[in-house]
Amino acid sequence: MNAWIKNKSGVYVILALAIMGVAAYLRINQLGDQILIDDEWHAIHALLRLDYAGIFLSFGHADHSIPFTLLFKFLSETVGLSEWRMRIWPLLGGLATVAVIPALCRPWLRASEAWLLATLLAISPILIHFSRYVRPYALTVPLTFVAMIALWRWWHDSNRRWAVIFVPTAVLAGWMHPLTLLFTGGALLWFGLVALKDLLRHSDMTGLMKIVPVGLMTVAFSSALVLPPLLADPHSMAAKTGVDHLRWDTVVWAWELVTGTAHWGMASLMLALAAVGLAVALKRDRSFVSYWFFITALAALVLNLLNPAWFFHALVPVRYLSVALPMVLALIAIGFVTTLRWLNQFNPAYISGGVTAVALVLWLAGLIASGPLLVTYGQLNQFAGAARYHHDYDFEQNAYVQALEQIEVPDIYNTMANESGEWVLIEAPWSFESHSTPLVYFQREHQMPIKIGMMTGLCADQFYGEFPYQDANRRWRFKNFVHLADLPNAWTDQNRFVVLNTQSPYPDIPLPDDIQGCVEHFSETWGPPWYEDKQRVIYRLPAEPE
Repeated sequence: MNAWIKNKSGVYVILALAIMGVAAYLRINQLGDQILIDDEWHAIHALLRLDYAGIFLSFGHADHSIPFTLLFKFLSETVGLSEWRMRIWPLLGGLATVAVIPALCRPWLRASEAWLLATLLAISPILIHFSRYVRPYALTVPLTFVAMIALWRWWHDSNRRWAVIFVPTAVLAGWMHPLTLLFTGGALLWFGLVALKDLLRHSDMTGLMKIVPVGLMTVAFSSALVLPPLLADPHSMAAKTGVDHLRWDTVVWAWELVTGTAHWGMASLMLALAAVGLAVALKRDRSFVSYWFFITALAALVLNLLNPAWFFHALVPVRYLSVALPMVLALIAIGFVTTLRWLNQFNPAYISGGVTAVALVLWLAGLIASGPLLVTYGQLNQFAGAARYHHDYDFEQNAYVQALEQIEVPDIYNTMANESGEWVLIEAPWSFESHSTPLVYFQREHQMPIKIGMMTGLCADQFYGEFPYQDANRRWRFKNFVHLADLPNAWTDQNRFVVLNTQSPYPDIPLPDDIQGCVEHFSETWGPPWYEDKQRVIYRLPAEPE
């Protein structure tokens, strides 16, 4: 065993397993209990109202990912749609990001820098969020990154396999999220300009003959998938552009999300390390760094001209430019390793391998401690995807916290939490938009597991943010949702409190009137509630004995 550990390959295997283990834990912990929220409902709303052709021919008012929605519709009509069958795809993409991107960057990184990059990718809060969220970003990041590296390698190595990799990854990423085409299109433009320069300076057509066929093929396949919805439903995209403007404070705020810390000292240190890394990377391969800078700057410029909706919200530009995020982390990794080596030249005896390891551990521990991971995932939290956790990592200044969490948690929740045994709350009605529900905040206090009670089938025929009741065309397999019409016979192996919320704690965010019909039904069928006040009616349903 000792001999195997002393072997470098054995150490590398242990290190790789450790990094992937951390990445997997942070992405999988409590994932099955996560309640679908916010943009995760875009695909569900689309598949409920559209057929396959309608999904393919529209990005939708709320911008659903077309291939995701087609897949989810197919699953709902065959084996059934569940949380895991939706979440597995971003999860796999997130894990692939940690495993694949450092390997792709090997030609430009030293070994220690590649390992540090993998670690930063593994603990990046925004990448963890993408991996746990049913949106395409966790997949478009590795796909587009692979495409850009593949195009670079194909141009310089002339190995045809890289072109074979570039075209499908670029096209698939563009279909999942069309704005990734700003990156792959920018990559093609870069080499097109290089080829044009060769033509003008040296009358050499070789570059154009090489890049044009690949570019035309990529454009053709991308157009076949992206143009039909653009032409069939131009208003859905037009409505999302020319709406909001980027602000200077958004850039600072976005850096906080990219680096994973709200502490100004740590964020400044990360900026300094990135600057050092950039200087070193330019010395190693100025052309490659310029390639990335050109493409990222072009994408940012186009986005700024488009002024998409919510663009002042830092999370939006970070999402749209997320393909460049691993490269930023790579520069930070280079900067950290370079700084330690620079310090080592002043006192080699002092800056030993042990001291280096301690410095690395302290830095990473400080990064995690000053970031959102402990707050977001350190306790029972079924709403980790809520906007509250990704709007601003400074939770004391977070606009969602200030606007929504200034009310007191009702005492009855403490009473239920202290009830003997293990109890689950069934809350109804709810809002799938996290800025319109107190449940995100309440659970942080009472720490009881929650299921969402749906009104459809009992007191509402159709309600936004709910599944139809007894849908003959689809199979729903969601464990975190239950129809009130199925109570008290649903989840009878668990102790349940059914909380029927009749009045919102937010005066400007009213609850739907439909809930009154459910309250009346429960009263007529079940009798007096266990608890009642002006804002809620609660029924206590102990588990049935086996």
